[in-house]
Amino acid sequence: MKLKPSGQFHAVTAGNKAPPRPWGTCLRAAALAASLILFLLWSLGQLARDATWLTGMCFYIPSAVMAAVLLCLTVGTFLTRHRRVTICTAGLALGPLYFLLLVENRFFDKYPEVTAELRLAHWNVGGKLAAGSRDVLLAHRADVYVLSEAGARPRLEALRSALGEGYKVWRRGDLAVIAEGNLESTEWLLDRPGAKACLVAWGRGERTVSLLIIDLPANISLHRDPLLRDVNRLIERHKPDLVVGDFNAPRRSRALSDLPAGYRHAYDTAGSGWSYTWPAPVPMYAIDQCIHSPRVIPARYELFSSIHSDHRMQVFDFSLEPRE
Repeated sequence: MKLKPSGQFHAVTAGNKAPPRPWGTCLRAAALAASLILFLLWSLGQLARDATWLTGMCFYIPSAVMAAVLLCLTVGTFLTRHRRVTICTAGLALGPLYFLLLVENRFFDKYPEVTAELRLAHWNVGGKLAAGSRDVLLAHRADVYVLSEAGARPRLEALRSALGEGYKVWRRGDLAVIAEGNLESTEWLLDRPGAKACLVAWGRGERTVSLLIIDLPANISLHRDPLLRDVNRLIERHKPDLVVGDFNAPRRSRALSDLPAGYRHAYDTAGSGWSYTWPAPVPMYAIDQCIHSPRVIPARYELFSSIHSDHRMQVFDFSLEPRE
């Protein structure tokens, strides 16, 4: 007698095969895994910062991007009713949000009103000091302008002429200073491929302000901590009143968080709001720095965006204590 398989047997056999996972589920799983890896790398960067080249790469993962990724995942998993994953991603998002809102930026600090005697403006104009950029600089009417990637000499002269009599131009390489008064400089204090530093003395009347102008390379493959340590040594040796320029390194870099005694970031002493300076119009890195000595009395530090450059302009109002 020959037995025939029953329909029930066929149903059980077919049920042993797992149905294929839908594409949406696979994509969500991949996005979650990638976000968790990115979060671990970001966390390593925040702990070690730029102590090594590798941790420096992790340190350059923007907190704003990390927070946005985790918040998007939180919303997506909430809408698809994956409650456990939603709770997990929301908890992870608290870390980058804390750094974004309370560590890297300050939105609630208020400073006492202080009368400022002088104004410095620094801007990386990207080699395009055209009429639009010139109008922006003129609108802020500084006593001294420091320009990175300053562009051609004729355009610098056009800006100087527009500022009026008494303003002079100093230019070396891609760096320029335009100020009312006299300008004298040293030779390069730091002269490497893409890394420059020079000390400029700006004198007006009986007052002299020493400026250490910095321009560090943008190449992300370079380990920046040794260069920043060299800058700190220059500060200790020459004791400038102001250190300003395009550092191409975040303000929270290890060396920039361990400045020589008495030196402070102008943002920390007189600034507030979104502190990032690059890349405009959505800046996520505070790589343009203005650092002042104990002799400087800070009043206001502000950042301004413009369509004429991918860097925001730094404007620092300050006074000076008499030299001892």
